[in-house]
Amino acid sequence: MSIVSSSSNSINSEGVGNGGTGGGDGGSSDNSVQGRHTVIKKFSPHPYFDFDVPRNITTRVGQTAFINCRVEQIGDKWVSWIRKRDLHILSAGMVVYTSDERFQVTRSEKSDIWTMQIKFAQQRDSGAYECQVNTVPKMSMTFQLNIVEAKALILGPTDIYVKIGSAVTLTCIITQGPHDLGTIYWYRGTNIIKPTEAHPNETSVAYPPRISVDLKWTEALTSRLKILDAKLSDSGNYTCLPTSAEASSVMVHVLNEENPAAMQRGGTIAQHCTIAGRLHLLLLLALAVILFSRYRLPSWPSNS
Repeated sequence: MSIVSSSSNSINSEGVGNGGTGGGDGGSSDNSVQGRHTVIKKFSPHPYFDFDVPRNITTRVGQTAFINCRVEQIGDKWVSWIRKRDLHILSAGMVVYTSDERFQVTRSEKSDIWTMQIKFAQQRDSGAYECQVNTVPKMSMTFQLNIVEAKALILGPTDIYVKIGSAVTLTCIITQGPHDLGTIYWYRGTNIIKPTEAHPNETSVAYPPRISVDLKWTEALTSRLKILDAKLSDSGNYTCLPTSAEASSVMVHVLNEENPAAMQRGGTIAQHCTIAGRLHLLLLLALAVILFSRYRLPSWPSNS
């Protein structure tokens, strides 16, 4: 069990406090100060939970969810897992009591951690799960599991054309909350983008850095990738990859100053040519119909 001391006298059983192991009144004052508000683990045959484990777990749809329950000094007792929405006993010890083969209990030899594992997690698996120890009375600790189907979205078109030397800003958002969505990583091709962290006083590194990433959480998890003074080598496929959501990608094309205008003119000309060709075809068809109806051959008289 865990004991939180409020004075030195309350931990005399541990050999600390008035007199302590050092003896004398001089050591008593120091030990009293150190003993206050200190959590110490007292060895006993009674199990107790370790609360320093994640109790609000978020996992993406299709991934494996892990719920870890740590029980100290469990002795000859065991852990059972209960799904609270229907009070279904999922397991007792290492035995699983469900026909859903996605559920499995794991525990390493002599480990204090009992793990409920849910493979190919679905949104219906979200909810409260209880870790119980078969003491009298029973001990229990509740965990909240969130299975989310979050998708990242890079705002704007899927093909982005910029002039060389200009600034590029890619904004990626995930609007799945209020659960913990982890963080967002940016890739160009298969290479992760690592922004250069610079300080204004550092002269060896440009400030502000040419490539930077800004991550913040408001109504959504938002990450902004900023590229200053775009170079031709910055062209490529950019992917926003969250830790708990599907990725999103765009193509960035960095072009010379004269290319965007030429590309736009070429696109306009091609569009005009396509429209003109269709109109020309329609006029030819209309003319053929008129000529056929005006100059059609006379029908031959029947023999009857």
